[in-house]
Amino acid sequence: MKKKVILLLLILVISAFFFIPVNREKTTLIKSSFLNIYGLLANPLYWEKWRPELRNAIKTDSDKILVTKDSTSFRIKYTNLSLGVKFGGTTFEIKDTTARKNTNYSYTLIPVNDKFQNKTDIVVVENTNVLNYLCGMIWPPSFSGTHIDDFKNFMETDSLRYGFKIFKTGVPESNLIVIRREVLKANKFTEAAKMLATLKQHIKANNIKQIYPVIAQFLPKGKDSSQVNVGFFIDKEVASNNEIIFTRMPKGGPLFAAKFKGEFSKRGKAYVALNQYFIDYTHQTAILPFETYLDNKLPHSDNDIINIQVNFSTYPSDSVK
Repeated sequence: MKKKVILLLLILVISAFFFIPVNREKTTLIKSSFLNIYGLLANPLYWEKWRPELRNAIKTDSDKILVTKDSTSFRIKYTNLSLGVKFGGTTFEIKDTTARKNTNYSYTLIPVNDKFQNKTDIVVVENTNVLNYLCGMIWPPSFSGTHIDDFKNFMETDSLRYGFKIFKTGVPESNLIVIRREVLKANKFTEAAKMLATLKQHIKANNIKQIYPVIAQFLPKGKDSSQVNVGFFIDKEVASNNEIIFTRMPKGGPLFAAKFKGEFSKRGKAYVALNQYFIDYTHQTAILPFETYLDNKLPHSDNDIINIQVNFSTYPSDSVK
């Protein structure tokens, strides 16, 4: 009888190890604001971007991703993956099912109370069993099933989140000469080439040194016109004339930039990325964005391959990421 009781107790203990659910948790700091993270987690389209298996699927099998949603929940299905997300308050409850494993976990968002308000703690609670919980007291658990590290990597890696590496830089020189013309849209490249030639002649004739590759703005203006501005950063102050304007920018003034290499007509992707970056980090734009042509030459058509740096300026008080 005693052996049977002992055996029964042993079975119950072993069953407890495998079947009795317990929770374990960890806190992960994400360098992004509470509102950014909440809005992203509440939108299934962003889950398709940050979950690695879904991000890869977008490139080849986007038509196989099925999304159903309502105001407080959504479900994403793709082959053997099923993600159920329910949110309310500051907590997201997630049911993550694959062919090999079912994982239930939650993310609870807690704003970090500092003056910048651009960091958030995420408390991850993972459902597991007693055996895994006890093992975790000896070997720290990875929480890989919750994908919190994938999410952190996405939120803190600009090339994943925005499609471009965005970096902080500064105005290379305070002295600037520029030509500004409103031209027909169809003539914008021809006119830009003439403006560049005029600037080159001017610096040669006046013993001026060009400090940085040519910068330009091609701005739409009305239906058929464009505002074209072409300029050089130079080594000294000079007088303006009827066409060439001397102006100043704050040397070292904060810029955030992204590099783009491809067809001129497709460079707008870098603008979209930087604009979203400014929204996410609540930067204010000081002047209209401008392009640095790193090869020191301007395009001749919309199809020309360009190598540029797109620059968004902001104010010194906004320059902390």
